Order: sequence, then structure tokens, then C-alpha cells
Amino acid sequence: MNAAVEKVASFLSRHKISGSLLLAVSGGVDSSAMAHAIYELRKDCGRIGVAHVNFHLRGEDSDRDQEFVRNLAQRYGFEFFTADFDTLAYAKEHKLSVEIAARELRYNWFRDLAQKEGFVFLLTAHNANDNAETLLLNLVRGTGRQGLGGIRPYAPLGDKLYVARPLLEVERSEIEEYARENNLEYCIDRTNSQNEYSRNKIRNQVIPLLQEINPSVIKTLTKDIDRFRALNKEVDRFCGEQLKDLSSEETVRRSVLNSLSDRYIVCRISLEKLERTGNPEFWLSELFRFHGIPLREDAIDNIVSALQTADETSLTIPMASHTATVERGELIIYDSSYKEFGFAPVQVDTCGKFSYGPYSIEIGETEAVGFNLDSAIKKGCSLLDAAKVSFPLTLSTMQPGDRFSPFGLKGSKSVADFLNSRKVDLLFKDIIPVIKNKDGKIICLPSLEIDDRFKVTSQSNRILIVSASLS
Repeated sequence: MNAAVEKVASFLSRHKISGSLLLAVSGGVDSSAMAHAIYELRKDCGRIGVAHVNFHLRGEDSDRDQEFVRNLAQRYGFEFFTADFDTLAYAKEHKLSVEIAARELRYNWFRDLAQKEGFVFLLTAHNANDNAETLLLNLVRGTGRQGLGGIRPYAPLGDKLYVARPLLEVERSEIEEYARENNLEYCIDRTNSQNEYSRNKIRNQVIPLLQEINPSVIKTLTKDIDRFRALNKEVDRFCGEQLKDLSSEETVRRSVLNSLSDRYIVCRISLEKLERTGNPEFWLSELFRFHGIPLREDAIDNIVSALQTADETSLTIPMASHTATVERGELIIYDSSYKEFGFAPVQVDTCGKFSYGPYSIEIGETEAVGFNLDSAIKKGCSLLDAAKVSFPLTLSTMQPGDRFSPFGLKGSKSVADFLNSRKVDLLFKDIIPVIKNKDGKIICLPSLEIDDRFKVTSQSNRILIVSASLS
């Protein structure tokens, strides 16, 4: 068995890759060699498919490559799948570089195709040279420690789909030698010799210079990447434990607030503990990475600058899919998906069940005689004297100037001050539901507090039961 095929076989065995395989084949020497190696090993595989993307970036050459791969798949007896994309239009629409646009298009299609056709493994032909180039690109552009690990040899790509790169330990020179020994045909992408793209500059200009210093630079960088990857595993384990120690203790609160916290708060970090580490920038970057949040240097800078005034300052830092706040000595990171809901005021004409933002609001009425008040309150219900409530009610969030009389308080208090006294998290204050009577008076913050003027007394004949939960 050829050495390159042995490396592929070893990779498949080591990562327990078998069954249905989908091969990403461009038609170049790397993917053509991979397809041939899998053909040689086909008795150890199950269903095999070939996936080819035509990005329409190179005119007739793109169409030529598509037909070449179609014929290659037919010759090997593999299933063939192909897709055509207007890559330039996609890049312009989404404000991406052509390289990033092509990557998004092909991997989105690979995921959809694998899910539709039932493939479990996607094999790509990234090799040791690609890995070395990726390391250098990451270093030039700026990278965290994860970027030092280069291209991952094996990783989840979606639901029940994994991407594997069996040539990642094989140098391009070995692949080209394999192609010569087996008389393999393949397509030559003439743009690879052009230096328009950053990767091509690394490949065609930087690597040759490094090889003058160290002719075995690809082997050296491959070993370095393996060491970085092993180091990352150990640092991940250590950092995971340390981040637990930096976490704040969760405040015990009533049901609707607990539900909001459980669903939308990613983590709470004590700013005092964070500052005591002596290296908050590092731990913040690890925190973001641990939770899969895209790293933003300006967000980290803003958080660090707020450490000195954390007791007096509330700071909100918006991000793409999350929001960070500095409040009451804590850094809190929220999942911002709650913002997808609308919170316009809603008129409620009768009892029933209603959707409002992420909530399910339920309003019912019952006889006071025989009703177990304590049991209902423990379940998080707000109980009101039905005779004092007049429909239609208005369901909304807190509005400027809103005031009410919290249970047991004879005077009034602004809703904002009440929420502050309950230590309601900053971003939740704007989405806590408020229910107002026909005359505009607040009757309750459902499942949180009632207005004392509408409370149930021994004189109450009927009880209005209001509850809020996350739907």
C-alpha cells in the first residue's frame, strides 16, 4: 500500500470513520488524490458520494472542473452531487471577501446535502501545507491560542455530521508524487499562481522564503501545530475550572425572573474576582471563547476599563448575538435572542391565555370560597380581587413614569425603583410585563408583584389569577 494511502487509512481508523462518506472534490491534485485513495480503500467504506461546487469565478475553467469531477465520480462508481453559485453576487450582498463567501456557500451546501442524503462524514482534502499556511495567516491577522492549532483534523459540522481531513498530515509534495505514481489526472487552477488572495501570497512568496531557512519548514510547522493543539487541550481543561471559580453565585428570585435568567443569561462573572486574577484581558477572551461568543477586542477593552468604577457604573456592550453588561459588580453576558420578540402594548378584553414577547400570560377567574391562596402564590401566581379589576386590560412593558403600590406598601413607588430593589438584571427591566387596569392603574407585574390596592382580602368574592411563564 502506498505511503499516502497508508496515512489516509490510518486516519480513518484512528477517528473511526466508516459508513457513508461524502468527499468534497474540487478537481485539483489534492482532492483528486483523496478520491483515488478512498477508491483504493472502498472495501472498508460504505456509501461514497462526491460533492463539487462550481463557484463560477473562473469562467470556462469552472465549468471544465465541474465536468472533470463528474466523470471522475462516474469512473470510480461514486454518487455525484454538484451545486452552482454566483459567488461574487453573494459576496457583495453579504459584504464578504470572495474567499469567505466561497467558504460559507460550500459549507452551507455540504451541510444541507449531507442532511438530505444521510451522509455522516464529510472528507476534505486539506493537507499539511494548507495547515502551515493557515497557521501563518492566523499569526499575521492576529489570533488567540486556538488559532495556533491550525485546521482541525476532525470536528462536528452540524447535526450528526462530521468533517474529517485525512490528508492533513500529508505534504503537497507527497500528494503530487502519489498522483504521478498512479497516473492521476487532475485540474490545474491557474489562479493558484496569482497572488491576489492572502493565502496565495503565503503559499507562493512566504513559504519559499522560509524553506530557504529551513527546507523542512512544513514538517516543522506541522509538529508545532500538533504541540499547540495538545497544549490547547490542557489549557482548556485548566481554564474551564478557573472560569467556574470566577462565576458569581446566582441570586435566588421568583419564578419569572429565574426563568428569564435560565434562558437568556449565558454567565455571570464577579468583577472583583476577575480583577484579582491580575490578567482580566486573558480571562475575558477565554470566557468569550468558552461560550462560543465571537471575540471582540473593543468589548474586552470596555469591560476592563469599567472595572475601576464597577460599583457605580452600569455599562451595556452590544455584540452580534449577545449583549454584555457591567452591573452591581458583575459582568453578565446575555443571549440577545429575546430582542427578536415584539413588545408593543396589547389590549386584553377577557380572561384567557395570551402570548406576549417570550411570555405566556394566563388570566383566569375563580370563586374565593375554598380557593387555596398559599398554594397558588407558591406556584408564582399573582392573585387580585376580581371586583376591583375592570377590562379591557393593557399588557405592556414598563413605560416612563409608571408607578404602583407594591404589596404591603401604602405609598407608591416607580416600577423602575421597584425592579432595582429586586435586583432585576439590567436588560430584563425593559421586558418585564406590566398589566394595567381599564383606568390605567397598574394591577400587577405578573408572577412578580401585585398592586396593594387590588389585593385579595377577606371581603373578596372572586379572585383574578394572573401568571406569566416563558413560552
